[in-house]
Amino acid sequence: MTDRITAASPTETGLSVTVDGTEKRFPWLWVRDHSQDEEVFHQAARQRLVETFELGRVGPADRIEIEGDQLVVAWEGAPESRFTADYLARVASPAQSYEVIGTDRPSWDAESVASRVTVVDHEAFLKDDAVLADALDNIRRTGLVSLKNVPTTVAASREVMERIAYIRSSIFGEMWELKSDGKIADTGSTPLEITPHNDGTYNHDAPGLMSLHCLEYNATGGDNVLVDGFRIAEILRRDHPAAYEILSRVEIPGQYIGDGAYLVARRPVLRHDDAGNLVQVSFNNHDRAPFALPEAEMSELYEALGLFAGLIRDRANQYAFGQREGDMVIFDNWRLLHGRLAFEGQRHMVGCYLNREDFESRMRMLQPRPLDMVADGA
Repeated sequence: MTDRITAASPTETGLSVTVDGTEKRFPWLWVRDHSQDEEVFHQAARQRLVETFELGRVGPADRIEIEGDQLVVAWEGAPESRFTADYLARVASPAQSYEVIGTDRPSWDAESVASRVTVVDHEAFLKDDAVLADALDNIRRTGLVSLKNVPTTVAASREVMERIAYIRSSIFGEMWELKSDGKIADTGSTPLEITPHNDGTYNHDAPGLMSLHCLEYNATGGDNVLVDGFRIAEILRRDHPAAYEILSRVEIPGQYIGDGAYLVARRPVLRHDDAGNLVQVSFNNHDRAPFALPEAEMSELYEALGLFAGLIRDRANQYAFGQREGDMVIFDNWRLLHGRLAFEGQRHMVGCYLNREDFESRMRMLQPRPLDMVADGA
């Protein structure tokens, strides 16, 4: 159903518009600043051309008219401001206008996760936008998607991830390979067990998505493990509120030292947005950097970290799965912790990272009409 503008009139300070049955009010400066008319908004670049803060005092308008499903606001000596009904219906606060992750992401444990894992064929993922959109929505809601029949080459792994966005380079390069050969200064380059953790606790902006693709498996053991960090947070909030509070407040430094780099960043284990919603889990006991707090607070933090670590190591919270040649998993590194059981033999994996904003960008571009593309029906 097309949104319709049914009323538009001036107020003492700006403009009142009723669109799709809802009244919205905007200051006069906002109307000039947000105009989608081609004289003040570049239609290809999707960027405003007006120098907003050189406009001085704005308003009231010289004329306000509804032309079909467009609103036209005329100014004396200045270009008209034009808005489609779709644009006016969608524009809202930053969180409402641009949020694509949402809060409809039910948590899971070992028992409930199996029915939620979406398995996608490699060829369908590459060729069908509807399949891609569904796969990304599963990452958004559950935290992961599984791909089958991926050719066992680094190039094939890259092609899958570039279907979503460009590859994020890191201290390990763009595409990194994991063998038990010790060539990378990381426990991922050993056959040892790796307890569940998030990557990039030493990055100010931790990788948003991560992939693991099995190129060769001639081993015993080595199952991958994923844990829903949101589930762990729910348990802590319910059963250990003091632990939840300190893990949401104290910034934990992470570090990476090796390969010619010394990286450090810090944030709470449980990071929330301004509305109090949990948006990121950031825990890596391997990479936690040395630091000290007042003795009592440090003891409280250790207790909270111990509770968190115990919960992520509880098999009831772990989704364990073996990857064989051609199996690939893509998962949300801001939500899921990943690990690996110890193994003997040869296990060759390739992986890479994508930025969080690029994952979100791909989801927006798969939507019918992103906000800044509605003015001209693009």
